[in-house]
Amino acid sequence: MSSSKTQIYRILTKKHGLTLKTEALKYLENVVAELPNEQLAETLDYIALSYTQQQDTRKLLVDRASLEEVVQNIFRKSAINQALENAVSASSNGGSEAVGGMVGDISIEDIAGYLHVIDAFSTPRWKWRPDAKQFMRSHEKPRLLAPPAAKALAFRDRYDTLKQRILRNDAFRPSTFTRTGDHFEITSIKNLQGHKPGSFLLLGMLTTIEEGKYHLEDPDGLIEIHLNGKIDKGVGLFCLNCFVLAEGLYTEDRIFKVRTLGMPLPETRQKSLSAFGHNVNFFGGPSAGDDQMVLENIEVNMTDVIFVIVSDVWLDQPRVVMKLRRLFEGFSSTSSAPPLAFILIGNFMSIPYLYEGQHHEPYKQCFNTLADLISDFRDLAQTSRFIFVPGPQDPWGAKTLPRPSIPKYYTERIRSKLPRAIFMSNPCRIKYCTQEIVIFRDDIVKRMRRGSIVPPREDVDVSLERHLVATLIDQAHLCPLPPAARPTYWGYDHALRLYPQPHLLVLADKHESYSVDYEGCKCINPGSFGGAEFEFMVYHPATKSCQASKIT
Repeated sequence: MSSSKTQIYRILTKKHGLTLKTEALKYLENVVAELPNEQLAETLDYIALSYTQQQDTRKLLVDRASLEEVVQNIFRKSAINQALENAVSASSNGGSEAVGGMVGDISIEDIAGYLHVIDAFSTPRWKWRPDAKQFMRSHEKPRLLAPPAAKALAFRDRYDTLKQRILRNDAFRPSTFTRTGDHFEITSIKNLQGHKPGSFLLLGMLTTIEEGKYHLEDPDGLIEIHLNGKIDKGVGLFCLNCFVLAEGLYTEDRIFKVRTLGMPLPETRQKSLSAFGHNVNFFGGPSAGDDQMVLENIEVNMTDVIFVIVSDVWLDQPRVVMKLRRLFEGFSSTSSAPPLAFILIGNFMSIPYLYEGQHHEPYKQCFNTLADLISDFRDLAQTSRFIFVPGPQDPWGAKTLPRPSIPKYYTERIRSKLPRAIFMSNPCRIKYCTQEIVIFRDDIVKRMRRGSIVPPREDVDVSLERHLVATLIDQAHLCPLPPAARPTYWGYDHALRLYPQPHLLVLADKHESYSVDYEGCKCINPGSFGGAEFEFMVYHPATKSCQASKIT
């Protein structure tokens, strides 16, 4: 057995548990053939680690195609990083080459290797294990029509995730050097039964069992609550099915009179990650792993990389198609590199899709028109990614979340003309280098406001949009509403979760556009491109900033 083959077996198979198929083994031997012996072990170890981070961890039988993808990604990453270092060196020595933009030989196609789009139906599911105090990945494939027990399990998972986050907050952590009573303690509802009347702090889900009465529920019990009278409220929209921290008085009538009501305490993304490490990949897609610093270097220095985010692209309206042409003309004529991606979000018709058949061909023709339009801009069609996310009025299954991508029947021409067109679910996730982006299209402002059971806190400096954003981030969920207001496939409830919080949350809505920064997460609504002002937004990942724009 050759030296390289021996090392491959020792490192990939014995150390990392990977078994290479014959073609994969031959390919890897060719890759490392010219390496000095002193670099061989380190290189093979890095390839194995990269494979386990980028591929399904259960895929222990390695084929050539998946291995080649990993190796090419390593080469690309190394070349880009070297080009950046050369540009920095040239700039610091007074050279003319500036850092940023498309440096040297780096192209948008190279950068696109760090763009990964994750469908809701392939999002990994992690469950909190209170006994082990860690998250464990569930490899059981969810079912679209899950059994009734899946609903209770979804709520239990949400409760456990929020509670472990809350208990990490300093306000809930007792210290050896502080007096008793200097921290908050959560009492389970079941334990209230053995207590005399008094003040308690509860964590539970707002629900209703009897008409006209509200209850608070945790995994162990249920109690009637009174929300009348003066209540000190935190920022947020308090709807049924939201989890809340409620402080109040437990009475002899076994009723809990709420005096203070707040959302579960939030936590920054960095604190969540530091608790479990980057190896717990909640988001999906490849893990950054040991390449975190390299990816951050690429991310920060590629200042020409942009995402164009457009919602309510009403393709049945000639005025919208005309303005869409103007938008593509603008990004095609600029001297900068083409956008890395156009994120085109529904609804794709100005009227709801009717399933009786009258919208069957018109809807398909809308996408045919778009395919021909984009094809007129050769540089964009060949370079940029076009990511399509359906809206609530698009086919099929618009009433239940998450909803699948637009059926292929309607998009045959655009798929043939645009090989880089990507049709995703709603919601979906995008990973670019180290950044995580969540895209969600729903009229969530109206739904949450209509579902509030107590009026939000009336602060002059707290807008409705901030109340909404605080609710979703604090709940760590895109749509914490009852099934009657927004049905959910319970087996895929984890695809709606926001934990840890993403870098960018796109809440595409027919509500007016906004940008809100909350606990380190940037939350935006790009506005309606089908509206009077043809609004959209441009995201700059290098600076994590958004630019509100419109077509005049």
